[in-house]
Order: sequence, then C-alpha cells, then structure tokens
Amino acid sequence: MPRRKPKPRPATALPEIEVGDWHGEFAGSPSGNIGQHIQPGPPIMVAEFTYLLVGAVVVSPIRKFRWPAVVSFWVRTPLTPERVEAGLMFKCDEIPSVNVSFEVTRQQFTETCWLFREKLLKDFHFRIGPGTTDNHWPLETWGASFQL
Repeated sequence: MPRRKPKPRPATALPEIEVGDWHGEFAGSPSGNIGQHIQPGPPIMVAEFTYLLVGAVVVSPIRKFRWPAVVSFWVRTPLTPERVEAGLMFKCDEIPSVNVSFEVTRQQFTETCWLFREKLLKDFHFRIGPGTTDNHWPLETWGASFQL
C-alpha cells in the first residue's frame, strides 16, 4: 500500500500583544542566580547580577488569551541604565510564549525571595505601554498579591 504524504499542519496565528492591564499566575518555584563579572573598560568595572526566574501564565486584557511565560525579577545596580519603565515584556518568535521582566530594588528582591520561599506569592499583574518595533513592550506598573 503506497504511503501518503502527511498533510501539513495549519499554522497557528497568535494574537497580537495588547496594550493594557494583564494579570498572571506563577507556576512552580523560582530559580535564581547571583554573581559578578568584570566588564572590560576603560575603565574596567565589576558588575554584579542577581535575578530570579519563574514560570507563569499571563492573560491579555482584551482577548483573554493565555500566554505561557517566563517571569524574571532583576535587581537594579549602579550600572543599570536609567529608565522610567518598571520592566519590559517581549514575545518569542520561535515559541508561543512571552518573557516578562520586573526591575526591582534590592529590598524588593529580598522580600520577593521570602514570599516565594513561604509559598505566598501566587498572582501578579502588570500594565503594558505601547510597544517598540522589536517586539518589546515597556511595563508601566507591576505588582503581586499575597496573603499572610
């Protein structure tokens, strides 16, 4: 019996990223990294880094599309460029997912680690501003809820 060619799967069209208020739910425990490296100069400088990564699902404000996401919490350092954004979101071209990055102070990072360790952080929200041409959208606000 002759083999048939498999039918091509129809391409899935993902919705556009929507400006507005998003909400999400963390999925699992975060992992983190801390360290430093030397940046070539002149002048040569030591740069530190501290961040957490955690899986999540985020929901768009209008179509209510549920995006798989990776959420990161980054501590600002003296070498972090001055920006007014609370973070940023970008969409992956290869996989149907988004990355949401929250910029936090050292104190917020410490509190976030404690809340995750105690399994108190579940939900979060953020507001996306108008995007840029390279699939990046600035975050105007973000927050997370917990109950003690």
